[in-house]
Amino acid sequence: MLASTAACFWLIDADGTIVYVSPEMLAWLGVDEEITAPIAAAIIPDPVMWEDGATHRGHLTRRLHVPAAPSSPDQTTTQEQTRATATNPSSPVREATAHFVKLAARADEETETATTNGPLILGCLGDFTDDADVPWTLWFGEQGVRESAKLDEQIAKFRARQSRRANMLLAGTSPASRQLRSRVELACRIRCHLSITGPNGCGANDLASMMHHASSPNEALVCLDASLMDAELLEAYASPVVAELRENQHTTGTLILDRLGEMPTDGQSRLREWLEMWPARLRLIGILDSESTASSPLIEPLADAMQLYPVEIPDLSERADDLELMTSGLLRSTRFSRETLDLLRSYPWPGQWEELTAAIQFANEMATGERIGREHLPLAIRSYRPSQTQTALVDTNGCQTTIGPRPPSPRDFKLESLDATLAEYEASLIARAMEAADGNKAEAARRLGISRSRLLRKLSELS
Repeated sequence: MLASTAACFWLIDADGTIVYVSPEMLAWLGVDEEITAPIAAAIIPDPVMWEDGATHRGHLTRRLHVPAAPSSPDQTTTQEQTRATATNPSSPVREATAHFVKLAARADEETETATTNGPLILGCLGDFTDDADVPWTLWFGEQGVRESAKLDEQIAKFRARQSRRANMLLAGTSPASRQLRSRVELACRIRCHLSITGPNGCGANDLASMMHHASSPNEALVCLDASLMDAELLEAYASPVVAELRENQHTTGTLILDRLGEMPTDGQSRLREWLEMWPARLRLIGILDSESTASSPLIEPLADAMQLYPVEIPDLSERADDLELMTSGLLRSTRFSRETLDLLRSYPWPGQWEELTAAIQFANEMATGERIGREHLPLAIRSYRPSQTQTALVDTNGCQTTIGPRPPSPRDFKLESLDATLAEYEASLIARAMEAADGNKAEAARRLGISRSRLLRKLSELS
């Protein structure tokens, strides 16, 4: 950036001809209008400015050694003599730092189209500073600085809240909590591929973000739902990281892939290509559902990467003794009553960590005093009753006693795995449609109410 207000500048054509010189520059050179060949040779940059694809990106900085103006117009000097004069300390030489910037191609005044002369080169003198040293107010203005500071503050608050939630997830003195905490603390100190396995809603995203920012705080990061990422979508949504890796050979990046076990095969193939292209620069943090990893195996390179450093988040039912410490850390300034703590310990928490944090946030908003009671918890939790162990119904009517099976209750409903049940039901529907259509995929897709391409994708996943 040019910090000086001096208007010492000149324009040079692509063939090396000086097109224009400002009056201030003429005064600095010590000439009236005509620029002699030695001076012209000194202020014209190297031909590298016209080369396409050069690393300078259209900007060069050069130290000028301009000889003194000749005493008479007849005095001429070759370019070799000019360079020799510039390197001779005894010669009268005017020195300065110049910046050269490549501009757009020249346009013909009559046709308003670009001429064949190529781009113009702007040369200028002045006091220059690096972009990093220029105050933000000069770049963005006062309003831009205030908005940027506000955005930075919001990002800092979000990361602090996310880190606090992750630390509360690690709290506890049970063996399961201590083992999880030791694994996460080591992952925060190293940069390698990570896999986080646990039940749905276990807080894996909070841990993944915390481990990334602790081990590589300035690294580019993109978080994706891998179950939706085929090859094309992955290329588009991961571009902030992938583009940096392609443009700069020293850049590193991280992809956090939620539900990695459900990622389409072509998306996994694209990930494999990237891992082979940037084996040490691209890091993957995969989040796997412990209930679906066996039914959705990953392709070989991704499976090996996920085995490098696995972190397993235990079920909350295994950490019942830690719930008091975990929930107390999520509260603002209130405390739980003893009845409420007993209820929190007995509740099975099917939604895991996400259900727990949502319940604590709800209780914080509902409570008005210093204590959180049973009535401040969500309805599903405060109305929970432990399941009865009685498996038979005993009916006494006068002197007659009847023993029989206990009638089913809505509270008895339970599935081993919702994803596995839905996948099995979906496979049965596809099989019935294919049978009804005599193997015609287009007809089977019409009977299922989906597109043919989607049916083909489903069939490839089932095979």
